[in-house]
Amino acid sequence: MHPLEVRVLDANASFHGVPQAALMENAGNGVAETVMERYDCRRCCILCGPGNNGGDGLVAARYLSEHCNVDVFLVKRPSSQLAQRNLRRVKQLGIPVHYYQESLFREILQDSDVAVDAMLGIGITGSLRPPYDSIATTLNESDASVISVDVPTGMSQDVAVMPEMTVTFHAAKDGMTTENSGDIVVHDIGIPEQAVRQVGPGDMAWYPAHAKHSHKGDNGSVLVVGGGPYTGAPALAAIAALRTGADLVMVAVPAAAWQTVASFSPDVIARRLDGDMLHPRHLEDIEPLLERANSLVVGPGLGNASETMEAVDGLLDECIERGMPAVVDADAITGMADKTASGSMVVTPHAGEFKTLTGTAPSDDLEKRSVAVKAAAKARKCTVLLKGWTDVISDGKTVKSNHVGNEGMTVGGTGDVLSGIAGALLAMQVPAFNAARMAAFLNGSAGNLAFSEKSYGMTATDLLARLPDVIAEYGP
Repeated sequence: MHPLEVRVLDANASFHGVPQAALMENAGNGVAETVMERYDCRRCCILCGPGNNGGDGLVAARYLSEHCNVDVFLVKRPSSQLAQRNLRRVKQLGIPVHYYQESLFREILQDSDVAVDAMLGIGITGSLRPPYDSIATTLNESDASVISVDVPTGMSQDVAVMPEMTVTFHAAKDGMTTENSGDIVVHDIGIPEQAVRQVGPGDMAWYPAHAKHSHKGDNGSVLVVGGGPYTGAPALAAIAALRTGADLVMVAVPAAAWQTVASFSPDVIARRLDGDMLHPRHLEDIEPLLERANSLVVGPGLGNASETMEAVDGLLDECIERGMPAVVDADAITGMADKTASGSMVVTPHAGEFKTLTGTAPSDDLEKRSVAVKAAAKARKCTVLLKGWTDVISDGKTVKSNHVGNEGMTVGGTGDVLSGIAGALLAMQVPAFNAARMAAFLNGSAGNLAFSEKSYGMTATDLLARLPDVIAEYGP
């Protein structure tokens, strides 16, 4: 499990009614139960870091104190509110709490049967700094049985805690082996199934914060190719990409749609293609725009004229050959029926387009629907986001569903907004599956905010105005 997925699950569990405090309580209790089951423990020394890993250790201290003598060492003062709350509870029970001092730590460790490493958890990168490095060395040289909480402190670094056992939560984390983690015990801490299978605010953990010293274009440039018979769709996709955080958005549209797109917003760079519809001759004009873009959104408003489909076919081939991240939407989806992508593509069909893509209409049964989407994604080596009453998202390996949204989102243009959101995230180098699941959540959440104000009178442009609010609430 990737470290960010732990944050995803924690936030989604809270979203589905299981607060982080309950997860921490279950985690600490699980550590204590495992220690008491596996060891004849007379005295236990618990080292706690400042974050929620340390909070897990403090909870374990409470439960272990019912069976043996416990000493808690705070390597750093708790910084999370949950850890601070559990520290107060530990002190109220009269459990000895020491701020780390090397001599006292060595003295108590020498008299301890078990030492619990609850110092640093997932997401820590780089070599251990003092005093964590010296503590890890001391633990490794001690006679005490060392148990790590969730992951060993400094795992995979030159200096790291090398435990006999690691009690990890929900699933083993990326990089864990018996060599660096000892006996790996996976403990269920009560994360609800919905938090795993459904998109929620936790999925926004994958949203990339812009670097402080970044420059224009560093946070993604998107090229939208669309328009012709329908003029508003490419404009909606373009503004959605900007509202999601892309730095630059270019829109290449036939002359019939150019005036509308160009006048929609001065923030969009509109490029005029001659004629009334996308034509194979336009691929030469689009080529230099592809060179400047980090992702492509193709399909909004294109129509399905034979010349347009021929141009789409060539554009998709070029994109696949380059390995360029892309969103394939609307009529352009027809072009993916017999193609295999490179993993960096998101295809966003509704039910009718899914039938065009695969030859089979999706079932109304969610489980059968999920199986079909997973198979379609696997066959084409892409991510498929099937839009509907419940969105289904799969990269051919994992499946998630999105229940965030409302009935008012049947209004035209919300799918164009979705494609622009996904395009922006791809341009910001978010992997396709993560971009698709965040896009579904952002689109649905913006739709809910718009619906709360406009009810069934909401339009797709109302979603555009609310996208930044969703990112501000759930993003970095």
